[in-house]
Amino acid sequence: MKEPTSVRIKDSFPIKKDFIEWSDALSVGVQEIDDQHKGLAAMVNEMSEGIKGGWGKEARDEVLTRLVEYTKVHFATEESLMSISNYPGISTHKKQHDQLIDMVGAHIKKYDEDPNASNYDLLFFLKRWLVEHIMKDDKALGAHLIKQGPMKQGGDSFFSRLKRLFSFGNKKMPTPAKA
Repeated sequence: MKEPTSVRIKDSFPIKKDFIEWSDALSVGVQEIDDQHKGLAAMVNEMSEGIKGGWGKEARDEVLTRLVEYTKVHFATEESLMSISNYPGISTHKKQHDQLIDMVGAHIKKYDEDPNASNYDLLFFLKRWLVEHIMKDDKALGAHLIKQGPMKQGGDSFFSRLKRLFSFGNKKMPTPAKA
C-alpha cells in the first residue's frame, strides 16, 4: 500500500494583519492617550489598506487630511496633560510633535509635486515614528501622569477632569439669552 502524501490546504480567505497591530506593549497606562493612539494606528492601517488596494490621489489625500487633523487633536491633548501636570519634558516632547507635523507636510508636498512618489515611504515613516514615540516618549509621559494621580488606566479621564474644571463646582453655566 502506498503511503499517503501530505496535502497542503490553502485557506480560502486571507488572514488580515494590521500594518500596526495594537498590543498592551503599546499602552502608556492612560486611557485617554491609549484610545487616541489606537485611533492613530487605525488610520495608518486604513492608509495601508488603501495603498495596497490602489487608492487614487483623492482617497489618499482624504485619509492623510483626517490623520493630520486627528494627530493635531491628539498632540493638543498630550500637551495639555503635560502642562496641567508640570511635565518636565514638555518642551522636548512638543518639539517632536511639531517635527512630525512638519515631516508629514513635507511628504504631502512631495506627493503633490510627484504623483509617482512612493506612498510606502510615508507609511513606513509613520509606523516607525508612532511606535518609537509611544514606546519611549509617551510611556515616559504616561508614567509621569500616573504618578500625578487620577490618570490611571480606566480611571478619571482627561475630559472629565476638564469638565469639572470648567463646571464651577456643581453649578451649571447659565444659558445665554436669545437675541
